[in-house]
Amino acid sequence: MKKTIYILIGLVIFVSCQEKQKTETEKPTFKFDLITDLTNFRQKMTELDTLTISFDHSVCTYQGYERIEITKQSDSINIVSNFKELTFEENSKWKKIYDRKISENDTIWKFEQFLKRNEKRKNTDQNKRGILMLTNKKDTISYSIDGLVDLNIFLADYYETMRKIYPENKNGIYGIEIVEE
Repeated sequence: MKKTIYILIGLVIFVSCQEKQKTETEKPTFKFDLITDLTNFRQKMTELDTLTISFDHSVCTYQGYERIEITKQSDSINIVSNFKELTFEENSKWKKIYDRKISENDTIWKFEQFLKRNEKRKNTDQNKRGILMLTNKKDTISYSIDGLVDLNIFLADYYETMRKIYPENKNGIYGIEIVEE
């Protein structure tokens, strides 16, 4: 009888260890690394990743800030933009501007190409003001500008890129639309 009890206890322990080992191996892994995969984040992100983009729209006396959250959902990415303007109201709240879902193979919104074009603006100096910051988990990449002219060039490039994802742009956060006659 004692032998049977020991065998049953041993069997229960063996089976429970096997179940625990199986659940540990089934956990999804993180494949996306912000530093190496930044210009290919659509394909490299998993459903466990969140890419946060912070953009400072401030110029001279204007103060505006945008926060974009990008998440992966199956074979598409979800992009949610919130904006806060502080020029006229100190305690303004974040307002949702848009919520878009696009295919990971979308060819209209070329944000990765924008990042490649502006590679020279990547900043490692913590004392420089970051205009664009990308964050995933504990990693952050910051982009800085060098003076007002460079800021205007960078803003124009960013606005042109972002109008592709939000063409209705009624809030004017991506600059004014130029209508050709």
